[in-house]
Amino acid sequence: MVYSPFPGMDPYLEAPSIWPDVHTRLMTIIGEQLMPLLAPKYLAELETQVVIDHLDDDPQVVLPDVSVTHSEVSDGTSSAVAVTAPAPVQVRVPLDVPTRLVSVYIRQRETARLVAVIELLSPVNKRRGKGREEYVEKRRAFLASPVHVIEIDLLRRYPRMPFDDPLPPAHYLVMVCKAGERPRSSVWPIHVRQPLPTIPIPLLPPDPPVPLELGQALRTAYERARYDLRIDYHQPLIPPLSPDDAAWAAALIDPPEGRVPQDTR
Repeated sequence: MVYSPFPGMDPYLEAPSIWPDVHTRLMTIIGEQLMPLLAPKYLAELETQVVIDHLDDDPQVVLPDVSVTHSEVSDGTSSAVAVTAPAPVQVRVPLDVPTRLVSVYIRQRETARLVAVIELLSPVNKRRGKGREEYVEKRRAFLASPVHVIEIDLLRRYPRMPFDDPLPPAHYLVMVCKAGERPRSSVWPIHVRQPLPTIPIPLLPPDPPVPLELGQALRTAYERARYDLRIDYHQPLIPPLSPDDAAWAAALIDPPEGRVPQDTR
């Protein structure tokens, strides 16, 4: 069995080179995990959307120094300053990248009524720009409907989704907003050192909620994808952890001699 060295969310899975695969696999496994608990009255369906991510924020321009040389001009009286030809500068241009996003829709089987929606946020949802604006509008529409909204944020980078109340400090966040309890919602603040929680997925009354074991879903995704073969755990994290958390993470990755690595099952 292959396990991440972290007890909950593995911050190395946030890397842009890996996250799109994590997003798709994790949402697929969430649907697979819920389906036996929902059937036969409800169905868990994967809804796929392709959005255009505009990778044009924080442009960087690197300007080279102007090189000035002195050369002797043989007119017998004076010297002149010669400036070299301009060098090219390196800039980034706006780039439109198709990004595949997967949601889990829970429907009542007989009527096809949408009961709950599970969203796993991606950078395109959180990064400033059109992608965030479109997601916030979609979120607002769901919150104004009789649909339960479950929102999972496993990315430390970029601003959180809007809430009316201040959020507790946390690396990650899960929200369960029941249709009949708005504007109140339940929020799980999650620290990188903590295991991922089991989340109750609400259904139609009088049916009880079904449990979503988020930690087990992520462990399954990690094992199936063999992320251990794709991650270099000795590379720096972006964004970095605090010094204390970084020291804790380093001890997980390279346990001191004689210490058994943590079993995160």
